[in-house]
Amino acid sequence: MIINVGKIISYEQEIRKARLISIKDNKILVCNYNGFLMLPGGKVDKNEYPEDALKRELKEELGTNINDFCEFLTINNYAENYPSRTSDKPVNRKCKTTYFITNQNFKQKKDEANLSEKEKEGIFTTEYVDIDKLVSSINLESLDYKKRIYAEELLRVINFYLKKDKLIDLHVHTNSSDGEHSPQETVNKAIEEGLNVVAITDHDTIKGINELDLNDEKIIIIPGIEISVKIKKGRMHILGLGINHQDENLLKFLKEMKEFNRHNVRNIINYLQENGIHFNEEDIENLMHLEKNVGRPDVAKLLIKEGYVTGVQEAFDKYLIEAFIKSRHLNKGHNYKEVIEVINNANGIPILAHPNSLELDHHNFEILIKDMVANNLKGLEIFHPHMSEEEREYYYGIAEYYNLFISGGTDYHGEHVKPNIKLGTGINNVYITDLPLLKELTKRKSNK
Repeated sequence: MIINVGKIISYEQEIRKARLISIKDNKILVCNYNGFLMLPGGKVDKNEYPEDALKRELKEELGTNINDFCEFLTINNYAENYPSRTSDKPVNRKCKTTYFITNQNFKQKKDEANLSEKEKEGIFTTEYVDIDKLVSSINLESLDYKKRIYAEELLRVINFYLKKDKLIDLHVHTNSSDGEHSPQETVNKAIEEGLNVVAITDHDTIKGINELDLNDEKIIIIPGIEISVKIKKGRMHILGLGINHQDENLLKFLKEMKEFNRHNVRNIINYLQENGIHFNEEDIENLMHLEKNVGRPDVAKLLIKEGYVTGVQEAFDKYLIEAFIKSRHLNKGHNYKEVIEVINNANGIPILAHPNSLELDHHNFEILIKDMVANNLKGLEIFHPHMSEEEREYYYGIAEYYNLFISGGTDYHGEHVKPNIKLGTGINNVYITDLPLLKELTKRKSNK
């Protein structure tokens, strides 16, 4: 799992570190190096694996050989104007730190012979300290810039390890569209996973929101929606967060979207049938008359029932992606200007979801986003399970340039619909505990 700290910036310096988390009896092993508080470990040399660097550093700092640890967390910490050791001028820096956990306990000793010269010159101690006392003793405001960065990261790791940080997930689906669980089951799962905020963003419907108590005292529920946009290439979805789900124009718009979706699903089924796939006509008719919005996952279920595939992902990989591409010219839908307008008019915040799904190069994306912003797009979804680190950095720069809200979520559908996508954390890169967008959403909610 990767956490990004600070705004993602272009940087001149990138360093890597590896550190160890060792906790026993509510005490954590901490190094104090001339006033800098940090976990044991240190810099990863060029072409060195983090595991090997950690073994080397622990031998120096603790005089102990250790092999009993496993990777726990990676944090990318971005810092502007960071003091440089090699230059009089500060640099923009990215520090990538990989954390490992261990059950092994250590004696409070170090191998003086193996310490670096700077460590020998400075005051260097390593000991287990009470976590509560450590946290209460750190006064960030009194620390200089460099010491504050180290202390903030130490506190962040402790809070993460002890699950004190509450998660935010602003992109979640229920079985009101193509998710696995009912709206209430989804909210209950969010509470069990330790989330503080969840946005219900079903495809082209607010049915699930209507089934929930939006004033649940255990969790903040943001009413939302994910609306499909008709485009010639790739996929465009726009999230509407914090919407007034009773807005008359929105309801009228979604009623039309429901009919469009039925038409588009029928196009996919026709394409599949023309290419040798056989469905039961009664099953097709039942699908077309479902009360909920229908989509490709519903066609996937038909493919599973008929024995063409064994799972939803296989259905997409073998049949549905191609069927969508080949039949999309027949589809009905709204353009992004219409979608953005209806979300804004419903007092929602329009967010371009997973922008990498547009399949555009940077030049064409920047032409598009300029026009979308001119038509009152308010944000970009940057944190998403299928967004690479390089893509996040690029889209972050776009969001900064246009002063757009940054959003993020797991795009959770359920364990069987999207395996490995866990509510609140997703895979690889989704871990959010705070966003400026959240303050705007909660403010709007309190004013309703």
